[in-house]
Amino acid sequence: MVRFARRLGVRLVAAGLLVLAGVALAVWLLQPRLTETEVRQVVVSTIQQEAPASFFVTGTLDITATATVENTRYLFPDLLRFDLGTTRATVRMPGRIAYGFDVTALRPEDIRLGEDGVVEVTLPGLHVFSAEPNLAAMEVETDVGWARTYAGSGQRATQQALRVAHEALRRQGEAHLETTTQPRLNTAEALRKLLTPVLQAAGLADPQFRFQVGPHLVMEPTG
Repeated sequence: MVRFARRLGVRLVAAGLLVLAGVALAVWLLQPRLTETEVRQVVVSTIQQEAPASFFVTGTLDITATATVENTRYLFPDLLRFDLGTTRATVRMPGRIAYGFDVTALRPEDIRLGEDGVVEVTLPGLHVFSAEPNLAAMEVETDVGWARTYAGSGQRATQQALRVAHEALRRQGEAHLETTTQPRLNTAEALRKLLTPVLQAAGLADPQFRFQVGPHLVMEPTG
């Protein structure tokens, strides 16, 4: 009698487990499944909504540019070429670079839904969106060599150095984006945070991502 009760209990437990497994399978089969086309639409529309003027900013970078401008004045430069002195202006300009990508460069074929359910995104090239100098921390040093002969020499040299430094700030930012991997990793992480809740709301329970961030580098961030 005891053996019969034990066998019956084991059979009831096994039957219960089978029922639970069947219910779980049915729920999984009946839950909404996103197609690749739907995933593409969700990703592109979400990024476009977040992007001002079609540019999606994904990170910032603090850098410093230094520029020096020299202007030497001569008396009778075509004859005696007598040196009257050199005016020199040096500008040290800290600034913040904002970078990201143009959403129009993100093509539908750059977004795929893998067989394993992972959302695959190939990132477009990154570019500088803005270069904002930190005026409060900027350092300007001007050495006027011939102010008596030309009163505005110091101001002109300083203004020219400021323009050169600001241009150098943007160039350094572009060079950093081309030679460093970290901005691409930051972009992938920013997209993961942006797209995860949107895809969940669309019906993808646990979105997983795979970002192609370079020719030979793939990133799979986890929340």
